[in-house]
Amino acid sequence: MKPELMLRQLDAPVTVKNFVLNDPKCNYEFYMVELLNHSAEMRKRHPQEFLWHASQAHAECDAYSGDYGIDFKLIASQSSMKASSLLSPRYRIDENGLIVGYEGKRDPLNTEGEITVTRMHAALRQSTLDDLERIRNGESLQNHEKDIKIFLEKLETKKNLLLFYPYEYRFFENQRPDDGVERLTQALQTSFVSAFRYRSRHLPQFETYLTTVYYDDFVLLGISDDRLFLMDVVPGYECPTFEHLRRYDWIGR
Repeated sequence: MKPELMLRQLDAPVTVKNFVLNDPKCNYEFYMVELLNHSAEMRKRHPQEFLWHASQAHAECDAYSGDYGIDFKLIASQSSMKASSLLSPRYRIDENGLIVGYEGKRDPLNTEGEITVTRMHAALRQSTLDDLERIRNGESLQNHEKDIKIFLEKLETKKNLLLFYPYEYRFFENQRPDDGVERLTQALQTSFVSAFRYRSRHLPQFETYLTTVYYDDFVLLGISDDRLFLMDVVPGYECPTFEHLRRYDWIGR
């Protein structure tokens, strides 16, 4: 029997902007730029260094390589991001540069300390393109459909997109089969294919990429004809902001 592919949502300091007080590096867009700049395949397509664009007052893209712009979209569900933000321990950098951990604010209406969340890959797996069109135009929606609708609105962004699914994938008991990346790609393809079709139906003129974490590395995937193909595997240590933010998770353990 082949080992099972497992997944875990990345921690709030890694994914929630400004989650760590007084840490100016707490922004996932920074390590998305580092990822693009360390991708050999992306450098072939866009030789100039990608630069993060701080001012976006006039709908500028998040990053540019010369005249080529791209936006970063975190595609975890809104409910899962809310849970991560509310239920995770918080950190701040004090005036001496030391890391201080403390309990964050809780939702006063949530006395149980639990939140029902949507795992986007699982919610989408059962949805056809027609289902997505219905959800996008619907009003009386179930909670998981509300999360899907927000995701679809992101897909309608009229820019080239790098979609970041903030989960870390591993195989059961840390096995690393030779075809592990291929199996991860196929799993993501199965889950997100209807979303790819939605994007290509509405905005076929823009490029779309997808990335997620496999063990400690980023898997960068392109999308062509609604199918994922492997572009690169970029080691996490090539993205220093990612490594920096993950240390809060290590401290918490």
